[in-house]
Amino acid sequence: MTDAADFFNEPNEHAALDDPIRTALRDMILARNDATPRHQQVELGPSEVAHPCMRKMAYGITQVPPSNPPFDPLPSIIGTATHKWLESAAEHANQVLGYERWITERKVEVTPGLTGSCDLYDCDTQTVIDWKIPGQLRFTKYKKDPGPVYKTQVQMYGLGFSNAGFPVNTVAIAFVPRGKTLRSMHVWSAPYDEAVAKQAVARREATIAMLSDFDAENNPDRYQWFPVEPWDCEFCAWWSPNPRSGLQCNGKSEQ
Repeated sequence: MTDAADFFNEPNEHAALDDPIRTALRDMILARNDATPRHQQVELGPSEVAHPCMRKMAYGITQVPPSNPPFDPLPSIIGTATHKWLESAAEHANQVLGYERWITERKVEVTPGLTGSCDLYDCDTQTVIDWKIPGQLRFTKYKKDPGPVYKTQVQMYGLGFSNAGFPVNTVAIAFVPRGKTLRSMHVWSAPYDEAVAKQAVARREATIAMLSDFDAENNPDRYQWFPVEPWDCEFCAWWSPNPRSGLQCNGKSEQ
């Protein structure tokens, strides 16, 4: 896999490739990004389990080293910073209201061994909310349809809140676009559906069972036995247009 520092060390019209200040700043940003808890996370959370592809989940559960070159971390960094600001906005709103309407960043257990941190819960409307901070192209796409991953993920958070004793009527995804105005914000919502969340949990349990049955870790070619569900394959850590082994995938059942 390409080293992240080398991968992002590309020239641009404003700075020379060997500019020492540019290099130091880039390395500082990459090092801090690599040290964040999410990058050190080992167990899969709802955002990974929500993906419909069992092969991708199998790679993740067994921690197969990524083969797809790393993606620029800046959008994720901006998204994380925005999440923190939005968390403080909810806490400020609670102070102004004089009661806790908004519960922020609560860790919930979807099922034993599967936990996640949910962005927001609205006590007044009994709504579970997940913030997303996409770029303009993705924002346009998600306004039409958030897609199966995001919709399943927020339903799993709903199940987690329900397991914790909170009433859940609605789940929602709030899309705040990077580089646009607040008035552009789009909110997708749907009734809470426990069945959607439990279907994802069942898919995870089936994947774990298949890993044992196939002994895939000792027989890498058997990863190809896992069903594939193409969705944003080019962003998958194990995607390759020309797989060289069972540890890579081109998004097709046969490769």
